[in-house]
Amino acid sequence: MKKFGFILGIVLVAAILVGAGYQLGVVHRFLIDAYSVTALDKSLTDASIKAMILHELDSGNLDEARSLLRSQLDSDIITVWAFDSYADARSQRLATNVMARIAAFRAEYPSIYTKAGGGAEIDAKIASILERAGKEQTK
Repeated sequence: MKKFGFILGIVLVAAILVGAGYQLGVVHRFLIDAYSVTALDKSLTDASIKAMILHELDSGNLDEARSLLRSQLDSDIITVWAFDSYADARSQRLATNVMARIAAFRAEYPSIYTKAGGGAEIDAKIASILERAGKEQTK
């Protein structure tokens, strides 16, 4: 009777371990699929934007190409600044340096093209982010 209880206990533990391993595998596969789709979507979106910019450049629409590039850069700036508080110190310094360089370049060479896209509130938000980055860089 002791052998039967011992064998039953081992079989039960083995079944629990197999079930737990299966669950971990399912969760792991789900996470891999979720992140790979997100990375693929981002890559496809980036490729389509670059294709539009190249099309505008090839068509001679320099103002439209500049507008597309600026809107792409502005969205990247907002994304970086939104996640800056979660980054480590090295990444925060790098982000601040990049933002300060962008702010200095925009101060030296303001937008002169005629078809600037985007709203005034987005431009104001970008300006405030770049201003803060410039101030942090000079500290």
